[in-house]
Amino acid sequence: MALFQRTLLRGEAFTMSAAPEEADDSPYCCCSAATFMEILERQRAEPLPFMELLMVHAGCGGGCGSCIDDLEAYLRQHDAYIED
Repeated sequence: MALFQRTLLRGEAFTMSAAPEEADDSPYCCCSAATFMEILERQRAEPLPFMELLMVHAGCGGGCGSCIDDLEAYLRQHDAYIED
């Protein structure tokens, strides 16, 4: 990814990428402190059956579990759900 550097009026430099990243507006899992998109990326990098995913990628072992149904639907929608 190409980077561009610009100088502000005060002489401070900042860097911005040539291609802006897609905004992550997916739901949020409080137990894992991650968005569903982040959990999806973890699942794609290390595919696991759903119940194991909940423990490893989503940290739901001791969490509230309030988003499990929504997370399952999200993973199915993105072809990343693996049956137990």
